[in-house]
Amino acid sequence: MKMEDNVVASSSDAERWEALKMGNTIVYEEIFKQHYSFLFNYCQRFQDDEDEIKDCLQILFLTIWERRTFLGPTTSIKNYLLSSLRRLVLKRMKSDSLRLTIDPDTFNLHSELSIEAQMIRDQTASDRLSQLQRGVEKLPARQKEALYLKYYGEQSFADIAHTMNISTRAVYKLIYKALDALTEEFTAEPVSVLMSVVPFLLSTLFLLR
Repeated sequence: MKMEDNVVASSSDAERWEALKMGNTIVYEEIFKQHYSFLFNYCQRFQDDEDEIKDCLQILFLTIWERRTFLGPTTSIKNYLLSSLRRLVLKRMKSDSLRLTIDPDTFNLHSELSIEAQMIRDQTASDRLSQLQRGVEKLPARQKEALYLKYYGEQSFADIAHTMNISTRAVYKLIYKALDALTEEFTAEPVSVLMSVVPFLLSTLFLLR
């Protein structure tokens, strides 16, 4: 096995990032392949023009490669890419030359249920999922984004704070208020049951086809 291949296979994010900065094309391509789909899905929450999303991702990765020697260190490539992409997308959306189809301050979570969700055989679970989706659609944009990063992006509270450029305390408040609002959609359920069921349903709801 070549040394470059070994870096991809076994290194930490910090080591892979340093390898990219040194011009390792294998690591660069692997990072692109590993994160592209997630970043594309995340972008769709702000922008529904797929060509524009592809342009943003191309700009992001080209900029990273061209400026690789100037990049700072990171222990989480995913978090670095998310933060950079978020800034890029919102900047371009606010440009007068870009034809917007949605408000840049919105965070869209309206989509069809995933295949995984549709395959739920238990009618009660299916009903809960549909009920939860209706509840999520009522939430403010920033609460939706925080939930998405937590239950689909599987980010920690600190990572979400970094991505959204807010304090960790603010993330706690956003998610707490969102979960509190969602539990009100299930008035017939005991609170103890809801606090375990709602996070699981959110993870399922945010999976995309």
